[in-house]
Amino acid sequence: MDEQKLNILVLAGGESGERDVSLDSSRAIARALSQTGHNVTVLDTLTGHFLDSAFIESDEYSVTGQYILSPKEDTDEKALLLSLIKARDDGVEVVFNGLHGGAGENGSISALLDFVGLPYTGSPMAASAVAMNKDISKRVMWSLNIPTAKWHPFYKSIESHDDIAALIAKEFQLPVIIKPVDCGSTVGLSLVEETDKLVEAVISAFEASDIIMAETYFKGREITIAVLDGEPLPPVEIVPSHKLYDYTCKYTKGKSQYFCPADIDENIIRKLSNDAVRLYKSTGCTGYTRVDFIVSDLDHYICLELNTLPGMTELSLFPMAAKEIGLDFPQLLIRLCQLAMERK
Repeated sequence: MDEQKLNILVLAGGESGERDVSLDSSRAIARALSQTGHNVTVLDTLTGHFLDSAFIESDEYSVTGQYILSPKEDTDEKALLLSLIKARDDGVEVVFNGLHGGAGENGSISALLDFVGLPYTGSPMAASAVAMNKDISKRVMWSLNIPTAKWHPFYKSIESHDDIAALIAKEFQLPVIIKPVDCGSTVGLSLVEETDKLVEAVISAFEASDIIMAETYFKGREITIAVLDGEPLPPVEIVPSHKLYDYTCKYTKGKSQYFCPADIDENIIRKLSNDAVRLYKSTGCTGYTRVDFIVSDLDHYICLELNTLPGMTELSLFPMAAKEIGLDFPQLLIRLCQLAMERK
């Protein structure tokens, strides 16, 4: 591995409902890179302010209270642009995008970094936008003959909550999943098993996005395939304590079990890995992604979604899969930085 020490800017926080998740990822990324001798700066894209070293060293979100704001705050776009230009002019060689959801994952930040001229980890604008919009990404799956559950998008400005709930009840058999089209970390997601709970689920999803979707519930084992530079990594199986791998199960210690490599038929692994790589390449992704599936048996599985900025703490699923091929967490982070610089 190249031992060259890099000047790295880590993007943290952001404005989305996944802000806390991003702060966790960004802190883990910055800490690991700093401990291996790289020069690391952290920038909160919500405020456009650089975070001091206390952010990296502390496990508390509010180490610099003036910076850790509510996701309801508007992004200071001018300050963000000026800070990115300053980072570039100060010699930053690569940006590690530690954001989740919102502008960080929908392609907006990618476009801004392209404009400033800074190489960055993750996928470019178009691929990010496609992956973040679950309606569009499922259309890509359908075009590639990658199995995915029946779905239907609904728009806040067109029908009332009651009308949407009535349409869902007419088109879908319960149980059904209701979720925002463009959020991650299961924010705003509900599993609805009773008709009288549909309106509540619709309202909850619309609190997170102006576009939501209904999706047929598919029961099975949750398997995720990480893709690194176009190659699939060993599969991870997720066994949540709840019926769904929801926000609590994702981010509360002990609420889920993880098995890597997943104890599952090699033929299934081959199919899922092939689908994950095809989706990665067809959408124009670069660097790394994670593709989530639900599997009932060899011939019955669905693709849930494509994640262009998966969680990146040492305990996250992507680093878990990378560890199986001999890449520890700091090595994985540097590999992603190298891929970004090569692409630039």
